[in-house]
Amino acid sequence: MHFFTSITTCYLPKARVLASTLKQHNPDAVMHLVIADDLPEEFDLGKEDFDYVWKAEDFIKTENNDKWFFAHTVVELCTAVKGAAALHILEQTGTDKLVYLDPDIGVFDDLSPLSDMLDKNSVLITPHQVEPAVCTRGIIDEEICSLKHGVYNFGFFAVKNDENGLRFLNWWNDRLMEFCYDDIPNGLFTDQKWGDLIPALFDFAKVVREPEYNVATWNLATRKISGNEIDGWKVNGRPLRFYHFTGFDSGAHRAMLAQHAKEGDPVWNLSLMYEQMMYDKGQKELGKKAFKYAFYNNGEKIRKEERLLFRKRQDVYNYFDNPFGEECRMWMQKNAEQTGGDIVVLCKNMMKYKFLYKVSLFSCRKKYKEKYKFYKERLSRMQEIVNAA
Repeated sequence: MHFFTSITTCYLPKARVLASTLKQHNPDAVMHLVIADDLPEEFDLGKEDFDYVWKAEDFIKTENNDKWFFAHTVVELCTAVKGAAALHILEQTGTDKLVYLDPDIGVFDDLSPLSDMLDKNSVLITPHQVEPAVCTRGIIDEEICSLKHGVYNFGFFAVKNDENGLRFLNWWNDRLMEFCYDDIPNGLFTDQKWGDLIPALFDFAKVVREPEYNVATWNLATRKISGNEIDGWKVNGRPLRFYHFTGFDSGAHRAMLAQHAKEGDPVWNLSLMYEQMMYDKGQKELGKKAFKYAFYNNGEKIRKEERLLFRKRQDVYNYFDNPFGEECRMWMQKNAEQTGGDIVVLCKNMMKYKFLYKVSLFSCRKKYKEKYKFYKERLSRMQEIVNAA
């Protein structure tokens, strides 16, 4: 089977772990790297576990790619290209089955059962949870979170190269090219919220409910990890196929992990093993590298409120042919500053860091509390501006 992931350069170490663990347990796998960024100068495909590298700008086709890339944050961009990338890989290789895995996934067993599932189904998706929450905290952290961000986790999907599979991909890609934004108040969360519609619209899609796929902190309440690096890893007594190490860079992974396990438990050991693998693959050198679309041509960082203003104002979008240029930068600095940013973004960040502050370990609590206070104060100032307008 063919597999692919989507990254910018800062996620290359994670993608390397994904590729190496995939091929360790699935030696016949063909791995594609999709990147919306420039590769490091020292990158040598011949020394990597990737078989193909595809640059997003080579297969994304819009009337003006500069505008399209400018309108997306890094997370929005890496998710928005997934549908187009899947169609491109199928067209270029002719493979009959294609699996997407997020770069922060580790593979720990044979994935050939997915191929068997695709023999009978054209699309495979996995829910965040397959069992009800058992306490109020679980309802908030798991079920309500899924209602906001999407029932299905699109860190994984698989598709067959047939009429139905292509029908799904073309539908999904059409939505992502125009509506792949982190805009929860308006019903969107990147590529993922669109997945809620899949079982209703496409009866050939299979919901994979087996607990060994896409294990993560959002379903650890009902999935118990056992085993070790030498003997292998299991979940609920079954072989652990792949684990999704989401939230590593923000600290959310450990904060959520602490709710479900104690240090020294197998899932903690699995997490520590993965962390070491990341550093062995270049996390220290590349993990904080900004992607190339993060800056104007003069090197100044593009603020999120400037991207929001650009995509919300059709007149602005139409006027600037090169949004990365000096004319757009100067206009954005003046006008985005006057709007004070976006209330939705500020509120989301405030709630995010409030949550992390409440659930995090002591060593991280001070950092999250300071960020929470920062966004709370900025939101208060923004509301004053709006009320006075």
